[in-house]
Amino acid sequence: MNHNKNHLLVVIFASLIFCMSLFQACRTYYFRSNYNDTNLLLHDSNNLLTKPFLKAHLRNGDVCILLDTWQVDSIDDLLSGNGSRYDYNRRLMHEGIIAVPIDSVAIFETNTKLAVNEDGRIALLSILAAADIALGVYCVTHPKACYGSCPTFYLDETVPVQYADAEAFSNAISPSMEQSDIDALNNQQILADTFSITMKNEALETHCVNDIRLLAFPRKENEKVYQSPADDFYLCSGNYQIGRVTGPEGDITSLLSHADRIERSSTADRKNLSSKEEIYLDFENIHDPGAFGLVISFRQSLMTTYFIYSALGYMGDEVGDILAKVETSSQTTEMLKNGMKKELGNIDVYAWDEEDRVWILQGGFYEIGPIAFNHQILPLTNAVSGTGVKLKLVINKGLWKIDYLALANIKEKVTPEEFRPFEIISRHVADHEALDQINAPDRYLISMPGDEYKFNFTLPGEHQDYELFLYSEGYYLEWMRNEWIKDKNLFKLNQMINKPEKYLRIEAKRYVRYESAMEQIFWNSKIDPDIYSQYEK
Repeated sequence: MNHNKNHLLVVIFASLIFCMSLFQACRTYYFRSNYNDTNLLLHDSNNLLTKPFLKAHLRNGDVCILLDTWQVDSIDDLLSGNGSRYDYNRRLMHEGIIAVPIDSVAIFETNTKLAVNEDGRIALLSILAAADIALGVYCVTHPKACYGSCPTFYLDETVPVQYADAEAFSNAISPSMEQSDIDALNNQQILADTFSITMKNEALETHCVNDIRLLAFPRKENEKVYQSPADDFYLCSGNYQIGRVTGPEGDITSLLSHADRIERSSTADRKNLSSKEEIYLDFENIHDPGAFGLVISFRQSLMTTYFIYSALGYMGDEVGDILAKVETSSQTTEMLKNGMKKELGNIDVYAWDEEDRVWILQGGFYEIGPIAFNHQILPLTNAVSGTGVKLKLVINKGLWKIDYLALANIKEKVTPEEFRPFEIISRHVADHEALDQINAPDRYLISMPGDEYKFNFTLPGEHQDYELFLYSEGYYLEWMRNEWIKDKNLFKLNQMINKPEKYLRIEAKRYVRYESAMEQIFWNSKIDPDIYSQYEK
């Protein structure tokens, strides 16, 4: 997964823009009484499923709220219906029939199924309200532990979600945050000239996929290609196994010597969620001191999932306002450098310099997402001391799950061949519209909960083996849950953004109450596709 993949950063950034642009957030919450009363009406738990609404957040700051029914004029690209329009300060401007150019809309919110002719432009911008009753009792009582995912990909679509082969653009939470992403598929030997991978929407999200491609590297026996955190690719051979690994719990060599999906993890610090721990690696008998790098298979725990859902909950019924601010802001790049990520940190890698007796930072790994394993390499410099290598990993307690560590000889940097799908299968038949959407740069394949698409590719060269990576591009929109909306707390949101170090200390005690049960609830609360068959096109 791409090193920019960061669900948490995007949500935090969205909130930060909201707090900056409406600096007196708490006072705003009270003096916009008319608008907040409307929010309360639309999101009241008793009416969430029975009172259809469509809220259009306009790029100029106005909001239009359409009730009961509306229609789309696809020729003139207009949305019209009966409702109310509020200006930026949430003063009522108009009641009655409203017509809104879709191009003027930053974000929609709705609690009802979109009609067929609305699936395009409106679905691409719509935050939907999810029915908690369909999520089960555990999700109602533990909403911050419920299953969530961006698009997941499978070489074998029958395996459980815990063994998904890729997880796409996890931090692209709104249209303006659209991003590309690269995932190592860690595939076995390719024996055919065709290749298939299945994309699933297994969460309460709308996935808007702009592009899917294969990146392929020819390889020979005993060769592998690894992706670096900077998205460079290295042809490698000859892995060195770890001689010894020790962590705070003692010797963990056997746990990290094999890529067997039996991971090393730890629990969070009960007093501070940004506490760090160290893991020490010893490699011996390095007979080729040329270019080499640290190979790692890893993923995140559910800590960031907890923060994401907490942030959404703190936004409450103003999530549309916040995402609309993101869509119309020009400060995205700068804001992404700040926030919670700095406090939580990377998997930082240090090499021991025997001559100067110091640890030297080599770089770090960072990939958000608790589902698919990341398989990456970090090139090392001046890391050999005699015939051995001593490394240290500094990581946030409770945040990272590591499956495998090794050293690999780097032969050369390589460039991929790129392949587009020649066919997409949906509901067991060729989906020509989906193929056109993926291959057109200005169109999107819109995937609703329960949807599955199989992408078929042709690889050149008979019996040529390839190392494969998945390139994806797009964004997604999280569906809001009734239980999240009840947690609205702009003060906590402001604290999470502006004082993350304080927030992580205060929130530690609450988080550890979730931590022990989160894994079981998360994996067992994946949606049942049959429940959401109503969203089939």
